[in-house]
Amino acid sequence: MFSSLLRRSFVSAFTQRVVPRNLLSTSSVAHVKLERSQPAKTQTTYKKPFTQRKQYLFSTYDEQFAASKTVLIVQHHNLSGSELTEQRRELKMAASGARLMVVRPKMVRAVLRDTRYGNLGEAFVGPTAIVCWDQDVELEAVKKAMEVVKRQKKMVLVGAKHEDMILNAQMLAGLVNLPSMETLRAQVVGVVQAPAQQLAGVLKRIPQRLVGVLKQKAEAGSD
Repeated sequence: MFSSLLRRSFVSAFTQRVVPRNLLSTSSVAHVKLERSQPAKTQTTYKKPFTQRKQYLFSTYDEQFAASKTVLIVQHHNLSGSELTEQRRELKMAASGARLMVVRPKMVRAVLRDTRYGNLGEAFVGPTAIVCWDQDVELEAVKKAMEVVKRQKKMVLVGAKHEDMILNAQMLAGLVNLPSMETLRAQVVGVVQAPAQQLAGVLKRIPQRLVGVLKQKAEAGSD
């Protein structure tokens, strides 16, 4: 009885003090992991197992990068608690439920090591956060998130991952400003239809020219 109470007390204390509150919110992120060329480390350099806190953070970041189609990386400088809360609210409202998660750079670099996104770890230096989604969203939502980040002078977009691509801020801006699929389809249809319309115009003019030629010949014969 006593041991059971002690165990529940420990779990409650761990949840309240060890696991960050912003990671305790319910999320629909699937429990998937990044593909690795080598197994992730489970022990420190001194052969000691990682703490429960580190294991939890590693697993959370791993699942977020694996499940999210797009992840934006932003550096923040001296953001107050109220400013951080406001940024989270704006991103959620303006960018299709985007989430702002403050991360531990060293832990994220460990998560990305030996994966296809390994080079992205270089962007995680100093105070860093990620903007991510719990579901696939259109590039328009990513563009809206970028606009929200840009309005906050204490935040700077430094890079992103989109599907299997690693992008810097300039490349990401080019990607989100591409025409939509509907616009591209309309442009393709226009290109395909243009020669056909020109041909129809030529064929339409042929009878008129033929009548003119025949009329000229008839008039010449009568002379």
